[in-house]
Amino acid sequence: MNRIAASLAAVTISLGAPLAAQEHSLDTTFTVRGTPRVSVNNLSGTIVVTSWNRSAVRLQAEYDNARVEADVSPSRVAVRTLSRRGDNEVTYTLTVPVGTSLELSGNSTDIDVRGVCGEASISITSGDLTLACAQGAVSVQSISGDIVISDIRSGSLDVSVTSGDVDIRNVRASVRVQSTSGEIDLSDVDASEVTAETVSGEVAFAGRIHDGGRYRFEAHSGDVTVRATNAFNASVTVSTFSGDFEPDFPITITPGRQNAREWEFTVGSGSARMTLRSFSGTINLRRGAAARGGRPDRENEP
Repeated sequence: MNRIAASLAAVTISLGAPLAAQEHSLDTTFTVRGTPRVSVNNLSGTIVVTSWNRSAVRLQAEYDNARVEADVSPSRVAVRTLSRRGDNEVTYTLTVPVGTSLELSGNSTDIDVRGVCGEASISITSGDLTLACAQGAVSVQSISGDIVISDIRSGSLDVSVTSGDVDIRNVRASVRVQSTSGEIDLSDVDASEVTAETVSGEVAFAGRIHDGGRYRFEAHSGDVTVRATNAFNASVTVSTFSGDFEPDFPITITPGRQNAREWEFTVGSGSARMTLRSFSGTINLRRGAAARGGRPDRENEP
């Protein structure tokens, strides 16, 4: 095991395994000021980040033939895996101050972040992501892998995924989710701006509809289910080519505005604006609490 203590002076650490393949580990603590920016770029393996109430960043790594490099200053810690022949897999475990801003990326990498509660920018080519507690600007991009995000306290959440399911819970921030292939499930959302769109998969939302808010839910091939957990006011546009529309409360279609594929109606004062679209799926508009996200409880339906 390598143990290195770094002071506030800027320093670069480069550690690589010898030519003979064997397991190595690194355990390093860097002193920082306040809440720094921490970035990790991994080629293959895992990145795990947790928090503590210390002005320091602890970096632990396990690897065989990979090479690990860290650039450290009082306000920033940048860690990366450098490509070598053979096995480039590294398991990173970092402990950072609460509120640290994170920049995490990986090619074939699973990422797990819990309790940091700062801004986050995350990019994954292939791998699963769990992010629990963040605030400010939160951005996630993934080509392949499932995403679970919870406890977004404020700011904005922007998620883009090519293939994989997205599960978002307990959000107090504006939300924008785009997916090519996968389910989108948003539950316990309290935001005035929410957009969720997928090409292949279902979209489900459960949360508050704010007066003056803007909400858009769209699935080309799949159901769209919106469950408002409050008595809301909204102007609603519904569009479906070959699917059904199933509200669980009476509605009145606006005269002269509807056609075979799209129609409008108003709930309450119509303060918010809501758009619901599905090319071939069923659109469900519901009120009240749900056991799981916004999806219908099929077993209890008549």
